Amino acid sequence: MNPDDFTDVRLHIENKIARVIIKRPDKLNAIRIQTYQELIAALRAADESRDCHIITLEGEGEHFTAGNDLADLVDGNPAEVMANVQGIFDTAASLKKVLIAVVEGVAVGIGTTILLHCDMVFASSSTRFRLPFANLGVCPEGASSVLLPQAIGQKAAREVLLTGRFFTAEEALNWGLINRITQPGKTNEEALQHIQLLLQQPLASLLATKALMRASTAEVNAVVKAELVEFSRLLESDETKSRIQALLSR
Repeated sequence: MNPDDFTDVRLHIENKIARVIIKRPDKLNAIRIQTYQELIAALRAADESRDCHIITLEGEGEHFTAGNDLADLVDGNPAEVMANVQGIFDTAASLKKVLIAVVEGVAVGIGTTILLHCDMVFASSSTRFRLPFANLGVCPEGASSVLLPQAIGQKAAREVLLTGRFFTAEEALNWGLINRITQPGKTNEEALQHIQLLLQQPLASLLATKALMRASTAEVNAVVKAELVEFSRLLESDETKSRIQALLSR
């Protein structure tokens, strides 16, 4: 897939930084099948590019992403959605380059679970995070059933996964899910300051350090796959379908 042909994602590489930007702002950057496919291609292209040392993941406009485009789960091809969800997490977990999330607005579903696969996360003070899997009648994704408790602690992870409530950037910072809080609209600037520090380090050192730290999460791909099996099973239930349809009809 050629980045020049992308419609849902933009890949821009300059000054050793590859910016991967979800660009469906009219849909709060909700991720449909095509978006997943372009994100996977963009991340892989950035990771393999000699011109890139650091990758950022961003959303165009005022929001990071509202998560899965729910229309794909009921009117599209759920099996294809699951395959691409598996693909994006497999890709994120296998990146050699440092991956930094720049988060504004809402970060719902995969908008939060993908942060567990990023090396650093910067979010604005107005960002709202949510993991609404239980509310939809499904289950966690992206190895969040394992990585989220490791990142923020068992009690906090159980609370946000079981209730599906929104939580704030301040909570995310206190729990250790994100690195810094910025003023709204200033997240890119804050991230760039830290990226400049990273760019002063030898690339080989960054790659080796990330590879060594990844060794402790070697089971991630297996967990992602197990979660999606259960997710797909729950997606077939009448209650889950009715809950998703109710949200779509609002």
